[in-house]
Amino acid sequence: MDFVIESHVANGQLLFDRVHGVSSGVPREPEAISPLVDVVENREGYRFSIELPGLKSDSLEVKVEDGMLVINGARTEPVWAKDARVHRAERQYGRVHRAFRLHGDVGNEAIKAVYKDGVLDVTIAKRPEAKAVKVEVAYN
Repeated sequence: MDFVIESHVANGQLLFDRVHGVSSGVPREPEAISPLVDVVENREGYRFSIELPGLKSDSLEVKVEDGMLVINGARTEPVWAKDARVHRAERQYGRVHRAFRLHGDVGNEAIKAVYKDGVLDVTIAKRPEAKAVKVEVAYN
């Protein structure tokens, strides 16, 4: 018995993707892995901490484009010996992608990215004019 999990229209026809059954026959690009992230704001700016274990340094790309912070990468599947017997394979492999719309209070020139111990930390400073400033009150 097939179970319909998604339906969509392509080329004017209704297509169904099925679990344990026949697919629509239309090849689709595999969905990107969406890693877990923490986003923290303080007075100085924003910090994005993204879990990216197993990424090679040459496969990681961080950019700011059209007001978006975009993180792309690829986690390659290990090559097993021909006679290897995999008993469990739960890790995800393939294209990694996350994108975040940035607030208007950030500047593009003060962005830092550090990848360490499987976590990518991206810090984006707020523009000086966007930061809160304490105003001293004069008492007469």
